[in-house]
Amino acid sequence: MAAVRIENRAQLIYLLTEAAELEHNVLCCYLFAKFSMKRDASEGLTAAQLAGIKSWRATIGDIVVQEMLHLASACNLLTAVGGAPQLRRPNLPTSPRAYPPSFKLRLVPFGLDALDQFVFLERPEYFEASARPLLSYRESALPSGSLSDIFSRERNYETLGELYRGIEDGLKYLAQKLGEERLFIGRPGAQTADSFFHLPGLAPVHDLASALAALKVIIEQGEGASPAAENSHYRRFLKVREECRELMAADPNFGPARPVLASPYALLPTDLAAGSDVNLIDDPLSVDMCNLFDGCYELLVQMLGRLFIHAEESEAELGILAEITVGMMIDAVEALGGAITLLPAGRAHPGRNAGPSFRLSRGAGIPTQKETARFIFHERMAELAAYCQFLQTAPGAPSVLPRVRTALLGFGEQLAP
Repeated sequence: MAAVRIENRAQLIYLLTEAAELEHNVLCCYLFAKFSMKRDASEGLTAAQLAGIKSWRATIGDIVVQEMLHLASACNLLTAVGGAPQLRRPNLPTSPRAYPPSFKLRLVPFGLDALDQFVFLERPEYFEASARPLLSYRESALPSGSLSDIFSRERNYETLGELYRGIEDGLKYLAQKLGEERLFIGRPGAQTADSFFHLPGLAPVHDLASALAALKVIIEQGEGASPAAENSHYRRFLKVREECRELMAADPNFGPARPVLASPYALLPTDLAAGSDVNLIDDPLSVDMCNLFDGCYELLVQMLGRLFIHAEESEAELGILAEITVGMMIDAVEALGGAITLLPAGRAHPGRNAGPSFRLSRGAGIPTQKETARFIFHERMAELAAYCQFLQTAPGAPSVLPRVRTALLGFGEQLAP
């Protein structure tokens, strides 16, 4: 049986939703590694080591931008076929039941362990062909009278590329079965375009050709169009790993990352599986900073969701919303993420540093009405800015807090009712 098999719209929406979740979780893993990286010679780095880290951080930053494109494209594909944009995701580390066995996602500080995970995630589908022959997605008929898996059918993929090729096959099959007009029932104007985020390759999906073009960009940026594709995520991570190994071999004491805990939490989310391998932070200031980070990140996700719904807002209002989400990413999430990795984890983890958990709570829903959304976003900005002001008075408070507070107040003013 094929690893990904789609027979109806419900199965297509199910797997596109899973693809969006995976892209979001992978994005968080890459950001966590980036935040954990050392940034200054004062952190025990030689000039060559610092230059290497700066280059690797830039590479991860470029890949993060492309992963954002992949998430946005998955949301556009969902909207096009009658689904809803998916910004929610399982918290990390993911449950063994969340995705197929190959996808064991967790937050790991930058280093060889993290790079091994990233190379594995982005590995090309043609590597799997060496272990087993690639199967046709339509190699056998659906058993007569079988309704046992009407929603998800097959999801035993080994790579992201394999998942997307199965979705590609499903789109072709359903376009033939239903007709393109009946398959692509979503309004193209309700999707997110490059004009809002400046993500080359992000375009509305309105027919089979535009859907396949969106998938082609995702596959080629991730695994590459061929084994020789140097700009694929896979090849770029391989290069970073090789360079990292060389610097470690030259200096066994070289550590490119701060001593950040893997999968850290200040507050455990409710959806983690029993026995999940997590580390609880117990330093009071670090706990508060992590909660501030999670609040900013969750608000960013809610605002992205509203932008992806693309419902009542005018083009000008959507432009403001997009501008604020980009600002939130740079001036709040990235600023806090890097600062947290310099803070102590607490007495339970001597010598180790805290890290952001990217925790999403049950309250991370997307407001469905424009005016309600503006009111809630404005209110939350004010609350988070006040929290920043409170934390500024704590002994050892990171110097980044005034910058974050000023940014939050400015974003709130743009959303004032």
